[in-house]
Amino acid sequence: MTDRTSVLAHPALAPVHAFIGNPRKRPRMLAAISGLLIAFAQPPFGFLPGLLGYGLLLYALECDLGKWPKRTAFFMGWVAGFFYFFISCFWVAEAFLVDAETYGWMAPFAATLLPTGIGLFWGLFAVIYTILAPKGLWRFIFFASLFSVFEILRGTVMSGFPWNPAGSTWRAGSAMSQMAAYVGVYGLGFLTVLAFSAVGVARRGKGVSGYAPVIFGTCILIGAFGVGQTRLLTTSPGDTGYAIRIVQPAVSQAAKWDKDNFRHLFNLYVSMSKAPPKPGHVAPQLILWPEGALPIMWEDLTAEGTYTLPVMMNLLSENQSLIMGTSRQELTPKGRLVYRNSLLMLRKTGGVTRVEGAYNKFKLVPFGEFTPYQDILNPLGMSALTHFDDSFTPGERTRPHSFPGIPRVLPLICYEGIFPSLDMTSYGPNDTMRPKWILNISNDAWFGPTTGPVQHLNLASYRAIEEGVPMVRSTPTGISAVIDALGRVIPNTKLGMGEAGYSDVTLPYPAHITAFAQQRSLIIIFIVSLCLFSVLLERVFLQKNRKTLKKIWF
Repeated sequence: MTDRTSVLAHPALAPVHAFIGNPRKRPRMLAAISGLLIAFAQPPFGFLPGLLGYGLLLYALECDLGKWPKRTAFFMGWVAGFFYFFISCFWVAEAFLVDAETYGWMAPFAATLLPTGIGLFWGLFAVIYTILAPKGLWRFIFFASLFSVFEILRGTVMSGFPWNPAGSTWRAGSAMSQMAAYVGVYGLGFLTVLAFSAVGVARRGKGVSGYAPVIFGTCILIGAFGVGQTRLLTTSPGDTGYAIRIVQPAVSQAAKWDKDNFRHLFNLYVSMSKAPPKPGHVAPQLILWPEGALPIMWEDLTAEGTYTLPVMMNLLSENQSLIMGTSRQELTPKGRLVYRNSLLMLRKTGGVTRVEGAYNKFKLVPFGEFTPYQDILNPLGMSALTHFDDSFTPGERTRPHSFPGIPRVLPLICYEGIFPSLDMTSYGPNDTMRPKWILNISNDAWFGPTTGPVQHLNLASYRAIEEGVPMVRSTPTGISAVIDALGRVIPNTKLGMGEAGYSDVTLPYPAHITAFAQQRSLIIIFIVSLCLFSVLLERVFLQKNRKTLKKIWF
């Protein structure tokens, strides 16, 4: 497999070799470097040459792994994953520093345990690759296929955490990102790893055949770019004229929880909601408040005798709607009182404001909104960051909703926006049940001015590309924006991090139904399964037909 003919042993890299020594004897260090490179390729860093880290990881796994190759391969994969997720998710510690007196001690554990745990997926991938990898030059196909399988598992197992999958390296709205409309973000990730891991098996001194994988990978990238650029040039969603106002008060999470600030925060939301339209805009038909807009339960906000009840009841104009994120209580059919992280839709008709609909968050954040195994962990002092005595309870699976006076919408609360296909419905070309837009209300104030909100915007924008419908994001501290069906932030709709104000926008039209919305993940599952099967078949067939395969696979 790996020998002195590898392109990574090229004389041009002699200075690197002089600094680190023989790279073949330092596979663990190469694995760590690969994780760092791949991490810095992701937004907001955008160092795209870092994608070559996939090729470096493949190369490292095929070095001399010593006496215990399986154990070493697992460790190498885990190390690469740890560094990748540490860079990608360090911001998670910020949430525990909002109330540092109560939760601050958990911050370093969050920053390290999260990448430690998620890195196990990369470790398992690495050891299975080492055991099953075929011998041919085209084994990078197996590498990319197997990696994609573990990416899907990472986004699924134990409620899933699909933060920064390989496909999201490409900035949403770019030409490359448009491939998600056909194969989803996981499919785009497969193509990305396939193209950039090819360099790990290329060989010098073999003529054109030695660089065939790199040529193949380059063709994949050129083809994907061409398809994506064509979609960008041939799709013009247009404007529905439906007027929306996004309210962003830019009050930090710590300040929001300060009881002395409640009246000020409440008045900010009210005054921005009632403000006159900005020049060139009409009065909004729909006002958006973000997830957990106010640090108070809905029942307390609208309790009899409170000063907030009459304000809420008189906030809207006739036939105007408000969608807000709030915590609330609910009785289950069995009579159990539970807490929900909800999206409520209020509408004023006939002079009366009523709650006309609700969506309860389906995908809850572990340790943020519920404590896994809380009977064991709560006595140890580990609890969710809900600021009440119980965890949230998830609602029914995400699906589109038809609220009065509002175009049919797919609601996503907070990090639900990073999950492909929470709505598992496959839609036809003229399906009236297909949502017209996606609403993503989120509370990114938890993560302060870190990379988290930027990454969250990028990840959520991929849902617009996959579904072929626009998205409106509402957050308390940024980044709020309107994203069109191609994943692009529409100019003059964005409220950046820390920017206080409101944005009057109009809702774009959906694009044509996407292949992904019609088939969901079946396309990528078929592609990955086919690649896995073909390469594993080569491995089995190789035992009896070594000479024939040598001619076919170089």
